Amino acid sequence: MLICCSEEATDSFIARCDVSARDLLMPYGDIVIALSTVLRIKRTLDGGEIDNLILDLEARKAAAVERWRRERWRRVVVNAANFVASCAS
Repeated sequence: MLICCSEEATDSFIARCDVSARDLLMPYGDIVIALSTVLRIKRTLDGGEIDNLILDLEARKAAAVERWRRERWRRVVVNAANFVASCAS
């Protein structure tokens, strides 16, 4: 348990907690935003609904990354074919 002896110590402690919370949540900002949006609409979520929402978001992110990776690879293949064709002529 922490005891703060002054208003300044209390403010400093709260500021440090704020920074720590932001650092912990920043990598999951998209999930936090989605959860807060759904909570504003539905007003309540149980653990299963939260888990499903997080799983859905993670699956969508993984699919988007995979689509991006495949498109990038497709461009590499096209560029290689163009290079081979230009060398042959």
